[in-house]
Amino acid sequence: MGNAVERNLRWIPVHEMLAASSPWIAVLVLFNRANFGLDGAIQLAGLHYLWVVVFEVPSGWMSDRLGRVFTLRFAAISWLIGFLCLSLGGDSFLVVAAGMACIALGYASLSGTDVTLHFDTLEALGKSDEYPDRQASVSSRARIAAAVAAIFGGAVGLVDIRLAFVAAFFLAAAQLAVTFQLVEPPRQDDAQAEPFRRQIAACIGHLRNGPLAWIFGYGIAMVVLEHVSFTLLQPWLTESLGNTAAELGATPLVSGITIAVTYLVGSAFARASAPLARRFGVRVVLVALGALSAAIVTAMWLSTSVVILGFVILRSAQGAAAPVLISNATSRAVPAEHRATFLSLDSLAGRLTYGTILQFVAVGVSDDTEGALGQLAAISWVLVAVTVVTGVVTFRRFGSDDSVSPIATTPTT
Repeated sequence: MGNAVERNLRWIPVHEMLAASSPWIAVLVLFNRANFGLDGAIQLAGLHYLWVVVFEVPSGWMSDRLGRVFTLRFAAISWLIGFLCLSLGGDSFLVVAAGMACIALGYASLSGTDVTLHFDTLEALGKSDEYPDRQASVSSRARIAAAVAAIFGGAVGLVDIRLAFVAAFFLAAAQLAVTFQLVEPPRQDDAQAEPFRRQIAACIGHLRNGPLAWIFGYGIAMVVLEHVSFTLLQPWLTESLGNTAAELGATPLVSGITIAVTYLVGSAFARASAPLARRFGVRVVLVALGALSAAIVTAMWLSTSVVILGFVILRSAQGAAAPVLISNATSRAVPAEHRATFLSLDSLAGRLTYGTILQFVAVGVSDDTEGALGQLAAISWVLVAVTVVTGVVTFRRFGSDDSVSPIATTPTT
């Protein structure tokens, strides 16, 4: 069994690279805006996050109860169905919505399960201390793969936007094949798996740990902050390049290149996450990343100049670095039987918050990209302020060495 578990360390990076390769990301909002208008595109984006909410906790429980590998296979199958719907859906709102629901199911199943499988594998091999640097490396390589996929998606989008969804379908098939090379690491708690409601209650109980509760709250804010600039990036690019929703010109390719560069920048931030946390403290790094995300969406609101692209390429810094620190802190503070469910709860709360925000922004926005960006910028700075204030209060009360993880020295009992 030891050799089989060791093999996971070779295949986990491959799986993460395939899972992160999303050529459709470069054109999705362009596709939805062309067919359903800007308000329809924002509505669909909001529905996507709300669908993730519906699936998030059950998928986390499934991961803890039925296994990490089983759940990763389920995610890949969900994506196969979703991308098939988008490839064939055309201008049908219901078919596209159904496809995005399946994609949301895949993301919900993947969320927390992939990083937990990695930690469980290292824990079974007695190498859990290596997790932060190993996961940072995995995340970095995944970002590079995502960059290549984004450029490819933008390039084929010049011919037909739907070709990006076709490519995503085949990548999901490859991802599914890789999951059959993974094995479930042994866990001492397998025989003590809890019923669903008790599992949720136990995870909520972990929030009595003050620093862990702050990390959980930051995770909610992070989902909003890391996505605000992406949701309207493609409409903003369309206007920045002097194009329209009907005549996209080179927008798909520029979108793909821009997203690719952001992934590469994110790759660097993912690798730097652990060293930065050791030097400045987890709390400081997380808050700084949130402020960076808020500043980016604010710059997009203030100007459509292509010069702003030099700032926009930092968009994925928070999404790449912060999850490494959050998963490390959570894995050290939360028992193995609760980890995936706890992370799923955090992701659920964040996506519920952002999905609800987008539904309100979509109301009456018509085709006003600037107005929507202004609303999202204001919300972003409010969230940054909340994380700063609660961070100061929490860590003054509970204390922390704040050198590697604010939770490592305060384990949940």
